[in-house]
Amino acid sequence: MKTTVKYMVLKSKDYQLGTPLFEESLDADSDYFTQIPAIIHYQNHAFQVKSKELVHKQIFDDFEESQTILVKVIALAEDFVKD
Repeated sequence: MKTTVKYMVLKSKDYQLGTPLFEESLDADSDYFTQIPAIIHYQNHAFQVKSKELVHKQIFDDFEESQTILVKVIALAEDFVKD
């Protein structure tokens, strides 16, 4: 299923509140929502997932399904980042 995942920053010293971090489009199963990790790594920063929202669309005329996932994250202090 076509899946769009949008990551938004809620709190960080490097990003303003509500800043879109990045977006990815992929072909994923309907249970991808539960597979999103608790810690996201992006551009040498670590972000903790605070909430996730799922919007599932089904267009009956075209038999098309898609989902959009909005992931809200906060930046982790570098001292707490473990690789």
